[in-house]
Amino acid sequence: MSKIKDFFTYLFILAPLYLFAKGSNPLSALQQDFNTQVIDIGSSVGSMIQTFAMVIGILWFIIMLIIAFLNMEMIKNHAKSLFGAGILIGLIYGLASKFA
Repeated sequence: MSKIKDFFTYLFILAPLYLFAKGSNPLSALQQDFNTQVIDIGSSVGSMIQTFAMVIGILWFIIMLIIAFLNMEMIKNHAKSLFGAGILIGLIYGLASKFA
């Protein structure tokens, strides 16, 4: 009876070495996979924001050129807000490129 008890005791103690790839911690592998997925998702979201900011910036530039061609007085009256919006678009693009 003692031999059977010792056998199962050793089997219970040594089972994780054989079940989890010779001592590798399965939780650390899960954590690494999770961190990789989070980084990939963050990179994808950053790329989407960067693309959106680029499209808005190009459209903004085209609209400003058309307005400047048609109505220069409006550009002069609202110059601060127009340049501020351009700076804001550039800032969003720059921050998104850091995470993309």
